[in-house]
Amino acid sequence: MKKLSILCLTFFLQGCVGLAVGTYGTFEDEKTSVNISNERNKFNYGVSATVLTKEALISSWGEPDSITQVGSCEVVTYHDGYNWSGVGAFIVFFPIPLMVPTGHDENRFYFVNGESVGLITEYGEVTGALGYMCGSNECKGLAGPVNTEKPRQVEVKWCG
Repeated sequence: MKKLSILCLTFFLQGCVGLAVGTYGTFEDEKTSVNISNERNKFNYGVSATVLTKEALISSWGEPDSITQVGSCEVVTYHDGYNWSGVGAFIVFFPIPLMVPTGHDENRFYFVNGESVGLITEYGEVTGALGYMCGSNECKGLAGPVNTEKPRQVEVKWCG
């Protein structure tokens, strides 16, 4: 009985319950100022941001995965895991993902004259769902696109 109680508690602690299917894709987030840590792809959110230079970024995070030119910006890119596409089902407490990697999530720093003017980060999120879910202190029926308030792709306006 004790093992069953622990197993049930583990499922309840994951925070979601329901019956739904959904699709998964990549979204982007835009930041104009950021403070990096000394660990690759980690940020210091509680610290007030200073002007980040390309040299300071490479010194802290090491060689980037790519450096490209977009308009007047030099774009320094670091891969941050994989981005995934696919579908998944959620049956009571059990998530069943059916996804494949379709590329890399990226942190793209935009520099003009060696100083950062912006950052775009990529992350994965549910794009559409059908069913009923409870999680994050909220229960609701889902049918169609979700997370529509979040941008799938950010328009870069720093590079002219």
